[in-house]
Amino acid sequence: MPMTLLAAVGAMVWLGVQTSLIWLAAALMLILFNQLLCSAIARLGDAADGFETGLAAFTLAYTFVYAALPGALVLHGTRTSVLAGSAMMGAIALSSTAEFVISRRIGAAALAALLLHVLVTAWLTFKTTPPQQVALSLVAIVCFFGYVLQYALHREKAARRMAEATALAQAREAEAASANRAKTAFLATMSHEIRTPLNGILGMAQVMEADALSAPQRERLSVVRQSGKALTDILNDVLDLARIEAGQLELRPEPFDLRALLVGCGRTFAALAEGKGLTHDLVIASSAEGAYLGDAGRLRQILHNLLSNAVKFTEAGGVSIAARFEAGLLELTVADTGPGVAPDEQERLFGRFVLLDDIATRRHGGAGLGLAICRELARRMGGDITLYSRVGVGSAFTVTLPLTRVQKPVSIRDTAKADAAPGLRVLAAEDNPTNQLVLRSVLRQAGVEPVIVDDGAKALEAWRAGRWDVVLMDIHMPVMDGLTALKQIRRLEAVEGRPRTPVIALTASAMRHQIDHLLAAGMDDHVGKPLDVAELLGALDRATRLADRAPRLQEVQ
Repeated sequence: MPMTLLAAVGAMVWLGVQTSLIWLAAALMLILFNQLLCSAIARLGDAADGFETGLAAFTLAYTFVYAALPGALVLHGTRTSVLAGSAMMGAIALSSTAEFVISRRIGAAALAALLLHVLVTAWLTFKTTPPQQVALSLVAIVCFFGYVLQYALHREKAARRMAEATALAQAREAEAASANRAKTAFLATMSHEIRTPLNGILGMAQVMEADALSAPQRERLSVVRQSGKALTDILNDVLDLARIEAGQLELRPEPFDLRALLVGCGRTFAALAEGKGLTHDLVIASSAEGAYLGDAGRLRQILHNLLSNAVKFTEAGGVSIAARFEAGLLELTVADTGPGVAPDEQERLFGRFVLLDDIATRRHGGAGLGLAICRELARRMGGDITLYSRVGVGSAFTVTLPLTRVQKPVSIRDTAKADAAPGLRVLAAEDNPTNQLVLRSVLRQAGVEPVIVDDGAKALEAWRAGRWDVVLMDIHMPVMDGLTALKQIRRLEAVEGRPRTPVIALTASAMRHQIDHLLAAGMDDHVGKPLDVAELLGALDRATRLADRAPRLQEVQ
């Protein structure tokens, strides 16, 4: 529309106002009719396929009328008018190539109308033109329109290839998304199925550790626990890798005390280090003391992995943790006096499924995912992990993180208590007989005698019949699942004005989005399987403190 108005105003210089306005009025009416026609065809959708011939005929007439203005400028005969008319003719010819992308028939109609107009205009000028110039003009016209036609067909072909490539890319993206969803569902299912038997192995191993055992028995039991823990670590690494690839790895910043975190990490591996005759040191520079805002759980995961490798691969000497804070960056270095790593192998260690020891010897276990996940975690936090190592001297892994200093978090009681309050009224819903035995054995050692039912419906019935301090709720159960039972408990609390009963999800569903879903559904806490006794007792401790603070719920609509 703007170019049409500009052409009409410019043509007034040579053709006068009346002729230019007549052409403008005709062109505007055709443009308006064309827009109405296109809108109607768009509304009809696939049903409009039969209108292609009619639209091509309209395009022929529309283009012929539109080309009348540049034709008149050429016939005017002055050099400037011929130049302006020729330029406009060329612009119309190039714009007609866009119609080929929509339809060859419509594009050909536009180009044919313009060619017809050019030939008519040329015929009117040939009366006073020498024959050789006429012939040369016809050759030039044919060559020009041949080039335009070739360009139009090339443009149509390119557009078709682009559309096919886009459709293929979209299809493959949909396939990838579907495959990723299937992989996530598979990992979630396999995680649940693997954790269930692991719960029986590790749970009973923890129960047996409290019994009177001979030294050989305790040693054998320790092997069982370590093997089960190694399998759990591999499972967790695979799930973390899946979260990273799916973009579902989330960070949960909260205030944490650095010294408490590092001391806890050091204590975790102190016994292993001492068992190998290794020293273990912790050095925290005064500049690093205090509290920070960050994901303490993920930072602990990084340090545990680095410390585990350090102790595993060091046969003599020691392992140390050092911390300092400088220029807004917290630096944590885990160093060892192990065999070291050759310079050309150092970066490769951070690849996936790469093992620190030679794959042929495989003296140490693992899936080769730990360092890759640690680096990814550090980079998600805005930092990185670097390695300095010398063969025969040792290695030092440095974690650098841009963490913000905050006030020291309020100290609370250690949630991993040695035992729970004796006489605690605990209702547990668990359908797996092995898991029932593990749960009963663990709680009995803590002085708690739980009432255990094997589905959500029985749990709801038992909850209504009594008063409970805590409910431990499995999720996947027959008859009624754990979330349905929870929903009914929360509804009845509101309707009957009963105090809120803390409900802890006790499940092998351990992926982050699964845990978030459980907490959003009304669970007060989550304890994963395989059971960790300290984690379970800590959750019970938190639940009892929650119950002490909980107000009575009012009836809600």
